[in-house]
This record gives sequence, structure tokens and C-alpha cells, in this order.
Amino acid sequence: MDIQTNQLHEEFLDYMLSEKNASKLTLQSYQTDFKHFIEYLKISGRCENILECQTKDVRLFITYLKITKSYESNSVRRKIHSLSSFFNYLYEMEYIQANPMAPIHAPKRVEKLPIYFSKADLKILLKAPGKFARFPEHRMRDKLLLELFVYTGARRSEVLQLNWCDVNFQENTILINGKGKKQRIVPIINDLGVDLVAHYLDTNPLPNAPLIISDAGGRMSVSAVQTLFQRYIKKSGLGNKGYTLHKLRHSFATHLHQSGVDVLTIQALLGHSDLNSTKIYTHTSINTLKSNVEKFPDLK
Repeated sequence: MDIQTNQLHEEFLDYMLSEKNASKLTLQSYQTDFKHFIEYLKISGRCENILECQTKDVRLFITYLKITKSYESNSVRRKIHSLSSFFNYLYEMEYIQANPMAPIHAPKRVEKLPIYFSKADLKILLKAPGKFARFPEHRMRDKLLLELFVYTGARRSEVLQLNWCDVNFQENTILINGKGKKQRIVPIINDLGVDLVAHYLDTNPLPNAPLIISDAGGRMSVSAVQTLFQRYIKKSGLGNKGYTLHKLRHSFATHLHQSGVDVLTIQALLGHSDLNSTKIYTHTSINTLKSNVEKFPDLK
């Protein structure tokens, strides 16, 4: 990436952070998507100056993603939106006279039924730290980490940002700082509350101390959380079920919905600004479908 291109994209990222309150993960996605676009331009020998890119260059990039790289529709859709945001910025700042993304239409989102943990598998996962923690002193911390995902439906970045001052023991709630600097309050389920109190009494932390501490004594990193999660998934015999850390968020929403909680409440708990983002989690289980179909009147 040449100096001018790099400077323009850094300027764009600064704008998204300061003006649009984009999250760290969103900015990382923009960086990754733009890097892939620049790499394609170099490989194909097209458009040496980013300010001279044409719609045809973008369309060929999309074809490259679909045919050569075999990207799924939703991944292509995300990259198109990333590039649209960048070129829209260049156009608004008058770096370019025409926006090459204007004629480009992103493919419709493919709504797949999300994978979620069964209740039995959630129980197995939560017992894993007691059996498989690397060190005895990590058992409570690791269990608490998993419980925060299971019982609050919080995103990975949200859990890692939690401090002890975000826990209100009197009201039995947790304050979660979500996307776009939006805050929400989530009630503490009893099992989580018991372990929060136990861990608090055991560690006696300062109010601004991270809720989850790394082995080195600081805030736990994204990679460390992923490593811990994968370790417990494999050790528990759940490694072949397609479970990821984000599936715990799916599971939180799904089990609430199956227990009769309405969609608007689930939306508030998840911190979704758009109700459509919540509806994908509220799919109906096959057992519920079967039990309802069996209610069809006997025609004999």
C-alpha cells in the first residue's frame, strides 16, 4: 500500500472512530477488507492510484472474491459495505469526483439458522474449568468468564471491557458498554451472581480493575479468551459440533425465546438497535415444530 493510499485510509478510520463511533472490531474489519482490495489491485495490475479506481475495478474484485476465493455471499456483502463506506468518505471529502461504488449493489444477506448450544452442552461447558483448568487458581476465573458469555449474551469485546465497577451487587445487574458507545443493563442470573460474589471476595479487586484478569495480571486479550474457549470445548468433547464463542450469544437469545421471552426484550438484552438483527436468533426448534404439527386434527 503506497503512502497516499495508506494515509487516506487512516484518515477514513479516524473519521469512523471520531464521527461514527465505530467499534474497534469494526475498524479492524475495515482494515482487513481494504487490505484484501489493495492486494487484489496489485495482483491484477489494475488501478495503481486509489483515487482513480473505477466501478469496473470493484466489480472485478467482487468476481475475484466469488470465483477465485470462493467467498460466501455474506462475506462479499461485508467487503462491499466496507469499500462503500471508504469511497463514500472520499467522495464527500472531494478527493474523488465520482463514487465508483454508487452503481454497486451488495447481495442480499443470506439468513442461516444459527448454531446454538443445547442446554446439556452448556452444562458440560460450564463444568469444564473445574475439570480441565491448567492451574487450580484459574478454575473460578475461567468459569466466571464462560458464565458471563452464557448468562448475559454479551459480545466478546463487551465481556473483556467489563470492570468490577460495572457490577451492581445491590441491584443485581451488570452495565455493559456495547457497540457505538451504547450502554445497556443486564440482570444477573443467580448462578452468575453467586460466582461473581465468590470471585470478588476471593480477589478483593479495586473498582476499576478488569472483571477478568489475564495470567499476567492485566486485562485478558481476545486471543487468550479464544484459546481458553477452544481448550474447554475440546476437553469437554464438544469439538465436532461447530461451536464458536459467538454461538454462546446465539444460545442466550435462542433459549430465552424458547422459554417464552418476547423479541423486544431479547433485543434490549442483546443491545441490538435493529429488531431484524434479533429475529435470526428467534428461530423455532425442530422439537417445537414437531409438537405443533402434531396438533393438526385427525382426518380419519
